[in-house]
Formats: sequence, structure tokens, C-alpha cells
Amino acid sequence: MANYTYDTKWQSAMTELNEQVHIEDHTLDVEDGQEATPPPEVSMLEAFQHYACLYIKYVQIFANLEECYDQMVHPQKRIDVKQIMELVMTRVVELKHDLVKWNPPNPDVRTTPERNFPWEYVNLDDLLVDLKLPPSLLEVPVPKYFVEDSSADLKKRDRLVKGYMKLKLGVDTLPVEVAEESVSLADTMTLDEAIQVIQRNERGRQGKQRGALVRELREEEKQRRLYDNAQTPEMEPELAAANIQRVFRGHNSRGKATIERDEELVFIGMKPPKHDKATALEMELSLAKIRRKTLQTENKEDYERSLSDVHETVKNEEGPFMKEKMLEERRKWITDVMAQGQLPEDMTGYYLMINPPPVEAEPKEEEDAKGKKGDKGKKGGEKKGDKKGKKGDKGKKGAGDEEEDDKPERPPPLTGPSELCTKLAGGVNAFESVWLERDESDNFQQKYDIDLAKDVVRGPVECQVRQQVDDMLVLQLSNIKAQLEAAAAGKKGKKGKKGKKGKKGKKGKKDKKSKKAKPLPGDKIAELKGRTPDTMLAILVEQKLVNNVTPCAVSDFIGEYNYLGTVYQSSDRRDRWGNWVPQDPSAAQLRAAIVEYCVLPLGSSVVRAKVKHIRSILFYGPKGSGKTMMAQAIAHATGALFLNMSASNLVGKFPGKNGPTKAIHMVWMLAKAMQPAVIYIDDCEQIFAQGKKKATDGPAGYRKDLLTYLKSMDIHDRVLVIGTSSNPMAGEVKDLKAFFDKFLYFPYPDYPSRVLLWRSSIQHAIQHHSSSGMTPRVPDDLDTSTLAHISEGYSSGSIRQAVENTLSARRVERMEKRPLQEDEFIGALARQNATFADDHEKFKNFTAQVTGLKETRDAIRKALAGDAEGADDKDKKGGKKGGKKGKK
Repeated sequence: MANYTYDTKWQSAMTELNEQVHIEDHTLDVEDGQEATPPPEVSMLEAFQHYACLYIKYVQIFANLEECYDQMVHPQKRIDVKQIMELVMTRVVELKHDLVKWNPPNPDVRTTPERNFPWEYVNLDDLLVDLKLPPSLLEVPVPKYFVEDSSADLKKRDRLVKGYMKLKLGVDTLPVEVAEESVSLADTMTLDEAIQVIQRNERGRQGKQRGALVRELREEEKQRRLYDNAQTPEMEPELAAANIQRVFRGHNSRGKATIERDEELVFIGMKPPKHDKATALEMELSLAKIRRKTLQTENKEDYERSLSDVHETVKNEEGPFMKEKMLEERRKWITDVMAQGQLPEDMTGYYLMINPPPVEAEPKEEEDAKGKKGDKGKKGGEKKGDKKGKKGDKGKKGAGDEEEDDKPERPPPLTGPSELCTKLAGGVNAFESVWLERDESDNFQQKYDIDLAKDVVRGPVECQVRQQVDDMLVLQLSNIKAQLEAAAAGKKGKKGKKGKKGKKGKKGKKDKKSKKAKPLPGDKIAELKGRTPDTMLAILVEQKLVNNVTPCAVSDFIGEYNYLGTVYQSSDRRDRWGNWVPQDPSAAQLRAAIVEYCVLPLGSSVVRAKVKHIRSILFYGPKGSGKTMMAQAIAHATGALFLNMSASNLVGKFPGKNGPTKAIHMVWMLAKAMQPAVIYIDDCEQIFAQGKKKATDGPAGYRKDLLTYLKSMDIHDRVLVIGTSSNPMAGEVKDLKAFFDKFLYFPYPDYPSRVLLWRSSIQHAIQHHSSSGMTPRVPDDLDTSTLAHISEGYSSGSIRQAVENTLSARRVERMEKRPLQEDEFIGALARQNATFADDHEKFKNFTAQVTGLKETRDAIRKALAGDAEGADDKDKKGGKKGGKKGKK
């Protein structure tokens, strides 16, 4: 694509962003001197629809900006695109949290008055239909600059890890251990049994071949006898030519019809196009992107090298004028102060005059201090009043408190000024003033702009000149002061000493504040004191706690979008106990949640500092559902260090009473020193096991310190704890909820996802084993729909494993002679682990517990039962009163 393409896409994205900013902040359209009308109160459904529309538009803008930043070669444009893109990323994550919070609840969990019931899996299919947009627009992109912009630091870290692995373990890489549960025939056979199977198959093959040969010879003999016995009259040459023409025309017409039918099916999207042309175009596009990346790197390096030269140019050309102006302003201020009979010691007063502090800052602090004292007095009075009130007014006060506590939270105003909207509006204005009307007709190579480079370095030059001017004036003031002190016979010497004491007192206060930070458990262990991150890395590599991830992307989690999500969510589906059954999340919803909760905050420090702090997340679901793969995809997308603290990986490695503390301390300190980092805990139900198990060497011994170190994480720490579990009900749900901030359920794939899984797995296996340059296609007559039906209840990992066991290298080579059949996969699929309805029910119960669904149901039923009992009591009282009147 040409540079004009990405410039146009950038301009279009900024135009859409300008529209969204004005929708979010209605005060931007208000003229000066006029007051903006306050936004009205809205219901939960109106808030959800408002946030949903904003979310869809912001995701589109984010996708366009990410593509522009990835392919633009102009260095200064890329800087501006990145700044605005990080703000848009932040807004996307914020809107996702708002959508989860104000997701309209199912009628089964709806209360009166209406309360919000946060639900992680948001359905926007009905809104996409109204906007006439495809579901693919909701795929949140993963920015490539997370890895590319910090490639030098990541390579340096990877070389260090590789060196320690070679030194300590004798290997270059240490992949993540994944337990494969598939059963192969080679594991269940002895050598003699295998030889017997091969001999039996070979005898059968020879017998089939001999029988086919005999059948062919008999058919030839039969045809020969028929020909000899037949007395067919000779055909006229004209008639024979006509028959030949008829057969040829029929064959030719049928061939043309087949070609036209295939072209029509390709045109309407019912059949994939041939790969010959598409593959060539894709190769050309990939080469063009590589060339643009090379040019992008060259222009960036050229721009960074030129900044020092431009800095010297601006300093030499504009520096003297800046210095003269600053000296004039500061000397005028010094003259005014000296006219009042004072002599300034430094330039602090001048900067306070230019930028005065807010006037209301100190009075507010005093009011707060007074308020705290007043609150203390109130608390004491309340306690005394409570003691008296227990005798008499006990019920009234409790009722008022319950009314305040039970008041549901209402949606915030949908429009209005905010910090993020102000920054976005500033970014749009900067784009319009700098790039919208800029003429770049002569900049074909997209080199840096010298005028913009001068604007960048002008600020540092001004700071440098300002420092020089301030130092020079302070030196002159000190000389004047020394002359005045000498003339006054040193009368002000004591004041200087008092000032020094005051400074010492301030330092002492700061030291006291810094000592209040509570030390971590590992800081008390003498063995860990003074250890550098390199030393900790060497120890953890030796203990195999540092792993290399398999290169994979979030998009490798194959699955279809749920086109009827809203219908299923509002439908009245109930289990045998009469409870509403929530739908399983789709693969598209999981991909979006993983990118928004894990990838974007971990990859961008701007997003991490602005959005809700998610320190830990739990992936739970059946074995082979893709939990470990997604943990590795998160680390691969952000270039994070992968630290494996799985229960099976910790057993016996850190013995002793302080062993768990040492391990956790080194892992956390290394993760913070080499962030971004992912701390992976597989089978975390063993660490958070039910019951108070306190085994020193067991996984349960890590529970206490894990929670302590998790709480010590700061909002700026780009560290994420990812736990996985295929049996979460075996763990203590209370401890899991206390440790993990988010829970994502990886269900069994539904029917459309299984169709995609079968096709993608078969295509991957064919491509992997194909020896030719061209990638073979999946046969069009292969019925993947039937395979998807019979594989219901199997996880995505089981389906992939069945395909890998079936499509060996030899089988792929013989596909042209022996077409692929559906029944070939049935045997391999039958040997995989199947899942039953009871396991699915366990995951449903765990979801109800960690999401608060069970508690909400119980509270609603309890309230309904209480209302019913109250109504019965009223009826009984009414009946008794009526009976007494009758006696009278």
C-alpha cells in the first residue's frame, strides 16, 4: 500500500475520533459564556446501549490507528499516532469495564429496585445488526509495537536467559511443560504385538492386490469374448464423425458448466477461491510489508540521529534570544523585589509569581483536618448515643441504615468532561493543526520534517538556557548578598544556621514516612539480602521456573462469534432445580476479554496506569480447552518473561520452612525487575486446596505468601499472574476469589467453533507435512459438519490431537492418490478424553459461585419468601380481628 493510503486512513480515524469525543463530552459544543445543560439520569439499559455504541466505534478507531502505526514510515507521524492510539486503547478498556458493570441482568437475577449484576461476557450481536456491521469488527487487535519497539531490550534479556540455561541446564530453550493426555497405540503395544499387526496388514494388502488383479483379468477376458462374438455392421464415416462430435461437445459443455458453477460459488462466497493467485498476492504483500518495515527503521534511526544536530542548531540560532529575554524578565523581577527592601536568595519567588499555587489548597487541608477532629467527636457521641438507643430506639436507626445500604448504584452521567476526553480532544486538535493541511508532495521517502524536529528540541533548549540563566543570576545574588553581609558585619549568620536546622527537620519527617512501608516476608531472610536480579535469574533458571513460550497469538484460539448471544442471554433456560442457566462464552468473547484484560495493560504502561488494576486472572475449563496456550500467547504478544510457578513445578525444589517464601520472593522481584512478566500457575487448585493444609514442601505452603506478594504489586508494575485449572471445585472458592481479580471460563467449543477447528487443524496438518511449495487445500468434499457433530463434548485440544494422530507425513503425501475420508478421524477421536454432562455441571456451579450468581439467587429467593410470610401473617391477623368483631 502507498503512503497516501495510510495517511487517508489516519485522517478518517481522527475524524471518527473527533465525533466520538464530542458525543462523550457535550460541553465541547457549548460556546463561551454559556452553561452546559446537565445530562439526564438514565436507566441501566440506556447506559449499556450508550457504552456499547461507543465501544464498537472505539474498537474500529483503534484497529485503524494500529494498522497506521504499524505500516507508516514517517517517524514523526508514528510518534503522534502512538500517543493518540494509547489513549484510544485506554478508552476501549474503560468502556469494556463499563459494559461489564452495566450489563442488563437476566430476569432471574433482576431485583427491585433494579441493581447492576456485572457479567464478563457481553453480547453486542443485536447492536451490530442495527448498525449493519460484521462481527469481525469486534476483534480487538494486538499492537505489534509491544514487541517491536522494545526489541533491543527483549533480545538482551533473552540472550541472558539463554546463557543461564546453557550454563545451568545444558539446553538453549526450556518450553512450558504441557501434560498430553492422549493415548497412542504405540504406548499400549509390545514389539511382538506390533510385528503381528504389521504382518496381518501386509498379508491383507497382498490378498487385496491379488484379488484385484484376478478380477481385472477376468473382466478383460469377458470383454474380449463379447467383442469376438459380436457381429456389428461397419459404421458409415459420416455417422462415426457425428457420434465423435456429439461426445466431445457434451464433454466440453459439461466442463464449461463445472467451471462456471465453481466461479459462481466462489463469487457468492460459498466456495474458497483457488490458492494459486491468492498465495502469490499474499507473498507480494508480505514482501511489501517487509520493505516498509526496513524503511521505517531507517527513517526512525535517521530522525533520532538528527535530533542532536537540530538541538545544536536551535541552541546556536535561538539560544541567545532566549537568554536575553529571560535575563530581562528576571532582572526586572529582582529589581522590583529589591525596591521593596528585600533581596531574593534564588529564583523560587519568580516562578511562584509566574505559576502561583492554587489558593484553595491550604484551606481545604485545614477543613479536612478539622473535619477529622469533628468526626472523632461525633464517633464518641454516637457510641454514647448507641448505648442509650439500644434500650429504646433500636429499630428506627437500624431501618434507616439498611435503607442507605440497600440503595442501588445508579449509572453515572453518560456525557460530560473527563480527563481522558480532554486528552483525546487535544490530540485531535494537534492533528488538525499540524498534519491535516501539511503539504508533503515533495516528501516521497517520508523523511522527518525539520520544522517539527525544531519544535521538539526547542523545549529542552529552553530548559537548558533557563538553567544557565538561573545559575548565573543566583551567583550574582549571592555575591551581592556577601557584599551586604560584609558591610553589615555578619548580623544574619544566625538565621542561616536556623535555616539549616529547619531543613534537617524536614528530612527527618520524610525518613519517618518512608519507614512506614511494611517489608515483605522475603526481606527478612538474610540469605536473600543483596541478591541482584541476575543472581535470582540464575537460581530460577536452574530450578526450571523460567520457561520459553511457544510462539502463538491470541487469534490462534479458534472459535466462532455467537450470532444469537442476546437471544440466549434473555431466554428462560433453566436447569432441573429451576435456576437460570447462563450461556457459555464464545471464543470471540474470550479473545476480546484476554486482549483487554491482559495484553493491553501488560504491554502498555499508559493503559496500565489509567484503567482498573487487574493483577491476577484465572482461566478455568476442561483439559485441552486452550488455557495454557492463551497464557503463552499473552507472554508472546507482550514480550513478557514467563515464570512457571505451577504446583507440579514447585514440588521438592524449595524445601524448608522458608522455602516457599524464598521462591515467591525471587519470582516477584525478578518479575518487577524484568517486566513485563507473566507468572503462570497451573493446577492452582492444588495451592488453594480445600482445608487448611500447611504442608511445608507441598503446594499449599505457598498460599499465604502468594497473597501477600500479590497485594504488594503497584499499579505501575507490568506483572500479571495467570492461573489455570481444569478442576476448580477442588480448590477453596473463598481463597480463589480473594486471590484472583478476574475469572474467565474456557468452555467446550460449540458447533460452529468445532467446524472451524476441524478445518483449521486439518489445514495446519497438511501444511506442516506438505513437501511441495504450494499449500494443499482441504478437500471440498470432506464433510467437516459431520465431524463437528460427532465431536460434541470434546475439547479443542482433543480435536487437534485427533487430527495430528491421523494426518501423518505419509498420509498427507498420499492424499492425491487416496482422498481423505471422514471415518479416518473417528478412531483417533475415540481415543481422546471425552467430557460428560456432570463435568459441565461442575463448571457451571463454579461459575455461579465466583460471579456472585448463586448469592444473588439465594438473596432474591429469601426476600420473596420473606414477603410471602409477611403477607400470610397479615392475613392471619386480619382473620382474628374479624372473628372478634363477630362475637360482639
